Amino acid sequence: MTAINVALIGCGGFVYHTHLANLIANDNFRIHAAVDVNLDAAQDVAQRGGAAYWTADADRALNDPDVELVFIATPHHTHADLSIRAARAGKHIYCEKPMALDEAGCQAVIEAVNAAGVKYMPGYNRAVAPFTLEARALLAELDAPMMIYHRFADWNPYGHGWPLDEALSGGRLVGEGGHALDSICRLTGQDPVRVYAEGGNFAEPSVTQAPDSALITLGFPDGSTGVLYLSSIANNGFPKEEIQITCANHTIVIYGYERMVIYAPDGVRERTLPEADKGLAHLLDMMVRVIREDAPAPVGLDDALRTSRCTFAAVRAIRTRSLQHL
Repeated sequence: MTAINVALIGCGGFVYHTHLANLIANDNFRIHAAVDVNLDAAQDVAQRGGAAYWTADADRALNDPDVELVFIATPHHTHADLSIRAARAGKHIYCEKPMALDEAGCQAVIEAVNAAGVKYMPGYNRAVAPFTLEARALLAELDAPMMIYHRFADWNPYGHGWPLDEALSGGRLVGEGGHALDSICRLTGQDPVRVYAEGGNFAEPSVTQAPDSALITLGFPDGSTGVLYLSSIANNGFPKEEIQITCANHTIVIYGYERMVIYAPDGVRERTLPEADKGLAHLLDMMVRVIREDAPAPVGLDDALRTSRCTFAAVRAIRTRSLQHL
């Protein structure tokens, strides 16, 4: 099978250290172009990935007939525009979260992708992490209401540069909180109907006081509840991420996507991976099937819209101190 030619649009540290390594390790992909306003960064990625060229001009890659898939990993305010342009150019799209910074932007992306008939996958990789899939399978068997607690806590990750500007990043709730909210929705297997949140701008002051820390509660049709504990004022010496799920006399705990313990009536089961696996490599494998076999996207437009709506509602809830109905 011919490798999929990829244009990487956005060549920052996360792309260089994570996405690029995963793409290089997967024979189904070939790095064809690297795009960044910082030409040095684009050159570094291009040379490491063996790309045909690097450029600061996104249109060069979007109009390149040899490019089949664009990987969008730019500042968040550019995601919608680049996704729309990529769709209109007939390119498949992998876009880092969030889809857009408002509902109108999300709808515009959906319309462009559907009109072009291309594939779109957002970067909610935790949805296909091994422990997410294993926990979801067990919860589906239990088929009962559940309670979920997801902790995302570290020190001031949105405290400098463009992430601090809400107009460019959407703030941490929109920019990063979506990962956990998507995971909660995945685990319940439902779309939330209510959102409430309390929190604020507790770390580095933002001009718009964009919330960076919050307790966000999602309410689901069957009464299940998920809580995201998102903190930008935690100490980095303590583990950042943990998920606890209780359901029908079962407790499931996922520690940083590296270890999972299941407490059940018949005993305790534990599994530890050689290293944390948040689903990034697996999502690429699924992207191949989506493109080559015209398979449905395991994480797609509907998921990106649902998660964005949750994050937008959480920000509104904090600012208005009111329950948000979805």
